[in-house]
Order: sequence, then C-alpha cells, then structure tokens
Amino acid sequence: MKALNKIWIAAIAAVAMTACNNELSEQALNNGGNVNFTMGIGNTPSSRISMPEDSYTASFTGNDEVGIFVAEVPSYTNVKYSTADGTTWTGGPVKVSADAAYTYYAYYPYAEGLTANNIPVVVATNQDTEGYIKNDYLYSKLSASAGQTDVKLTFDHALSLVEVTLAGSGAAEGATVDLLNVATDAKIDLTAETPVTTGSTTATVTMDALSNLKYRAIVPAQDIAASTPIFKIAVNGRTYQAKYSGVMKFEQGKYLAMTITLGEQSGDAEIEITASASINNWTEGTSNGDASISVAELNIPLPTDGKVLETIASNWSASTASQQIGADKPEGWYKRSNSAIVVSEVGYDDSEQALTIKRTSEGTGGWNNDQIVFHSKAPFERAKYTLSFDVMNKDADKVSPNDSTGVVGITVSSSNDNRLFMMYNNSWSDWKRDITTFNKIASGWVSKSVNLSFEKLSSNGSSNIKDTDYPNYPTDFYEDAVDTDVNGGVNIIFYNNSAKGTNTTLYIRNIKLTKVE
Repeated sequence: MKALNKIWIAAIAAVAMTACNNELSEQALNNGGNVNFTMGIGNTPSSRISMPEDSYTASFTGNDEVGIFVAEVPSYTNVKYSTADGTTWTGGPVKVSADAAYTYYAYYPYAEGLTANNIPVVVATNQDTEGYIKNDYLYSKLSASAGQTDVKLTFDHALSLVEVTLAGSGAAEGATVDLLNVATDAKIDLTAETPVTTGSTTATVTMDALSNLKYRAIVPAQDIAASTPIFKIAVNGRTYQAKYSGVMKFEQGKYLAMTITLGEQSGDAEIEITASASINNWTEGTSNGDASISVAELNIPLPTDGKVLETIASNWSASTASQQIGADKPEGWYKRSNSAIVVSEVGYDDSEQALTIKRTSEGTGGWNNDQIVFHSKAPFERAKYTLSFDVMNKDADKVSPNDSTGVVGITVSSSNDNRLFMMYNNSWSDWKRDITTFNKIASGWVSKSVNLSFEKLSSNGSSNIKDTDYPNYPTDFYEDAVDTDVNGGVNIIFYNNSAKGTNTTLYIRNIKLTKVE
C-alpha cells in the first residue's frame, strides 16, 4: 500500500489580537496597561475552524471566539475575545500591573459560565453533518513576566484527529465510515499539569466525508485494543468491519492517518497505518513519494480462541512455496507441522492470557519441523529490531533441572517467508545465527528478547554457523534485504524444542517487535 506523503507546511503567520480599554483599580495598574494577545498553535498558524482537505494546517475564521483567564485576577474569568475576520480580535480588555507577573489560561471554542479547571468537551457523534473541524478543542497556558503587555498564547489541540482513506475494488464515493464504540467526552483543566483527561462515555461516531474517498473525525485520546473492530464501512449495499492487528493509539494533539482496503465482498477489511505526526509541531518537509511508513513497535495479538488460521502439514522449506506463509496470506496465527507426527498442540490459556504450545510425547519440535507462526502484514523497515516476549513453563517442577525441558525456540522470516533474518546477541555483536533457543524455562514468568537485523537474511537456517562451512562469513551466508522482504510484514516463528517425551507446555505472552534507533 502507498504511504501518506509528508506534509508541506505553510509559512508561519502571526495572528494579532488587540484589546479594547477597560479599568482595574488605579492602585493595581501602576504603569501597566492593556494586554495585546497574539495567538497561534505550536509552530503553525492558529486554530481549527478552517483546514484544507489536503493538509493539516488550520486557521481562525470569522466569528471565532476564545475564553481567557488570568489566574491572579479572579475578575478576569472566562473573558471573551472574538474575531470578525480571523485576524483582528476584540474583547475584554485584560489590563495588568507593571510590577506583577501573571499566568494566563485560554481555551477554544468559547462557552459561557465555564471555570478554568472544568471545561467540558463533548464531540459530535455525526461529524459528517456539520464538519469534523467543529470538534477541535484548543487550550493554552502561559506564565508572563511582570508588566508584560505583549502576550503570545500558543494553543495545543486537546483531542486527536483520525483520518481514513478508502482503497480497493470495493471502495466508492458515497460510503459511510463509522468509528465504533469510541470515547466521546473529555475534560480540560487548564490549571492541571496534564490538562486533558478522557471521559467514559462511548458511542459510534460517523466520520466527515471529504473528497477523494477521504474521511476525518476528531475524538478524545484513547487506545483501541489490538484486533478490535474499530471501523464500520457501508458502501454500495455492502458492509465491512476493519480492525488493526496492534494497539491503535489516538493520541492527544496528533493525527493518525490510515488506509482501509475494501474487497468485492462484505466482511473484514485491512488497515494500514500510513502516518502519525504531531498536529502542533509540524515543520516544512519535502515529498516522500510512495515510500512506505513502517511501524516502529508492533504488539502481537494472541489467538484468544486458541485456533490458528491454517495448519500447513509439511516441514518449512525456503524453496517450497506451498510450505510458506507468503505476503498474500491473511494476518494471524498459523501452524506448520510434520504430517507424520503431531509434535505440538497450540492453544490459549485465558487465566494467564497467554498462547500455549504443548509438546506431545512423540517426535521432535524444531523450527523446520513443528512451529507456530504469527504472520504480520504491518510494514517494517530494513533496520534493526528487538523481539521481546514473556515465557513460562508450568511443567518445570515435574522434571530434573538438568533435563532438556522448557526450551523455546524463535526465528523471524521475511514477508514472503522464504528467508530468515540475521540475529545479534545482547551487545549487538554478530551472533552467527538466524535461529536461537532459550533453555530451561522456569515455572514462573521470565522475559526474553532477541536482536534482529532486517537488513540481512539467509535461506540456509542455522543456530551455529561454522567458519569451516562459510569461511567468508557473513558475505557467503547472508544476502542484503530489499524492501519487499519487510514492507509486507514478517513472520514470527515460535517452537517448543523440549526433549522428546517431556509433555512440556510453554506459555508465551506480551510479544512485541520494536525498532531499535
């Protein structure tokens, strides 16, 4: 899929805000005077009312209103300033003393009767009716020096912007895109260290239909659990539900852009996260063409029903396509086993919230003999990553500590599942292997990790590369990876390599693949 291009940002423009005259007591004023406010959002021009569909830069427009508080002067509570043209502001005025410092709070849009520590936020559940941009709440906090009359208020976005672009043969104009069961309320406390807290009210939010199959909505910050149906798309009499394999984060002050691919038939749809950036901290950049944006951290969802998408009854081979889980396969868990002997059983333990791999009394478990595989479709970079997970062996107390029990093996293959990535040890020095095991796993949970290079891979498969076999290692063992090896996801392979006849069950959870900067 194509990634969202980097955003061109317009030059920064100051928005002047001029106050009228009013009076405080003469004793308080001394040689101070009216405050002239300048307003903006981070490094961009101001607010939220106007924002083009092809960018993320917004600006104030006519009839916008903000509320201002001065912490040290109770009479300056929710003072309204407004603009008729988006540039010139009138209101208040706010006057200050020359020998006192002041703390300013501000928020947008203005509402009567509010206090600085309790500004309620409720987003519309149908943002297609009046436009998503009307739900863009802003806030600002500033400590000014004594007698300062030129005050620049820099606003932050209180909520999160979600953007969806529809693609695929099933996509068409006129579609309705709903966000399912998302939080719709929040509270802004301008006096708090963390000003915005998300509430507990949830609802379905209809996204604003823009042009070119693009949809936007603004909602409070929240995390959507991995593999949770989050979007419903209705188009041409068909209905789709889309979910993401990892945790989907709607973060305050950031936008999350994604592509949802629709097929010819109703059902599940694929999500590709294409961009995530701070709304209030964009800088001017150059176009990145069609380059993919990769995931920096992937939390692997577990098969909570204990089932796999497919069992491939054959040993894995780098050269046999029928034994591979290629990039065209659906995302999820798979099992590969020797068809002659069932070596391990795959399940899920709800009490431990963990994947289970149980060894039977027959056969030998191995990376190329019997394994459980998570096939990811999230795009990665040709870079270094760490695979981490928690593992436990509940049967450790049944055998001697010197027995070969509780052995978990891991390796990671390319998008097309035809080569294995190079591994490093904890000090990131070359380990001469692309497969490894962790032995004598105990009865309690332990954390394990292995370092990987998605820059080099091999079709040989080895846990101990011999110099006699590869005297010019690594050039005669590994190949340089190309984009197609990683941008369609990877395959994370686990296997129970305990000794034959031990009937050991391994528990695995908290599986995560993280880019190493």
